[in-house]
Amino acid sequence: MKLNLYLIILAVFGVISVLAKKNTGLYTFEPTKSNVKILGRANYQDGYLWFALTDSGIEYSFNGKTTIINVTADTRAHSEETPAYIAIYADGKAYQKTLITKKDTEFTVNFDKKEKHIVTFIKLSEDQYGSLRINEIKADAKKIKPTAEKKKKIEFIGDSITCAYGVDGTIADTFSTATQDATKSFAYLTAKNFDADYSIVAYSGMSILSCMSINGGRTANSAISDFYDKLGLSLDKNGFFTLGSSEFDDGNYELHTTQWDFNRFVPDLIVVNLGTNDFLYFLTIDPSKVPSEKLALIQNYEDFLTQLRNIYPNAEILCTLGIMGQELYPEIEQAFNNYTNKTGDTHINIYKFNVQDSEKNGFGVDTHPNAKSQLDAAHELIGEIEKLYEWKSNKKINIDELI
Repeated sequence: MKLNLYLIILAVFGVISVLAKKNTGLYTFEPTKSNVKILGRANYQDGYLWFALTDSGIEYSFNGKTTIINVTADTRAHSEETPAYIAIYADGKAYQKTLITKKDTEFTVNFDKKEKHIVTFIKLSEDQYGSLRINEIKADAKKIKPTAEKKKKIEFIGDSITCAYGVDGTIADTFSTATQDATKSFAYLTAKNFDADYSIVAYSGMSILSCMSINGGRTANSAISDFYDKLGLSLDKNGFFTLGSSEFDDGNYELHTTQWDFNRFVPDLIVVNLGTNDFLYFLTIDPSKVPSEKLALIQNYEDFLTQLRNIYPNAEILCTLGIMGQELYPEIEQAFNNYTNKTGDTHINIYKFNVQDSEKNGFGVDTHPNAKSQLDAAHELIGEIEKLYEWKSNKKINIDELI
């Protein structure tokens, strides 16, 4: 009798559960690659999708009117000092841009009509200001689908310029994550222009050899080659480029110890924009060390090109520098020449950006490019890509309207 009663109770609660799900009209989905298109580098583990890098996130389509994205932020990403900045796009149009203010947030996107819609969720602030997890997605549809892959794929490797550091501020402002809208970076705008999928691997302060010296020597953990094969780079609050972790309620997780699977995104073109922070390094060390350290920089750059080529044997590589200064372009060019002379690699090119026009555009925070200067750089890069590789711009997209 007790067993029968127990089964009846279960059955009743089962009916109630089904009715509740039916009444809400929402179905729940995991953020796996079978359900969403993953933008940039992200790691699916333990039922959630974890990511931190610039413009990383997800995109999916569904037939309905409402969808909800459940997000958890690590302690840095929901802090008052460095809240993560995110954007949601609905059918390609900006729907919401906001700072993360809570540990757990549900972002709801409502459309006027029940039909096929596309939703994009991306992180606008960079890696060092916290990581996010997408736990689940709800929608008033029985399935959600990843959007189709684009015909072209570009990876951008860079520093604060590529991250759009301070793009929405002025030289008079103090940096905050609210000033870092990475949809205004030259990298994102270039990808949109060619209707290309992108991956952005960039960190403020990142270098070829070393960023600005603090103690007269090289700054540890600031060379791209040390972290290029990782999911990201976690920092703590106690020192510049001191490795830390992303803290969630269930523990600490380290982006810089999580290996990235290069088969998950194979670019047709890799744009490397590094060297600006290395110039600051040379300005902050003993002048007598500069000649030998410049030789080390040249060698490091050659080695990084070799690293890229070993990973992506068929990709075009474009080495760039100059948006915030062209001082080290001769060294980058020497590394380029050394590499091509040794290897005979014909699928690599070099380009010197014009220095940002501050008289025309002004500056962003800490003299970084503002939105207008980022747009100028994007147009430059687009022209060079069209010339070198004969890629065609998407005539339906006007990147001038995106900033």
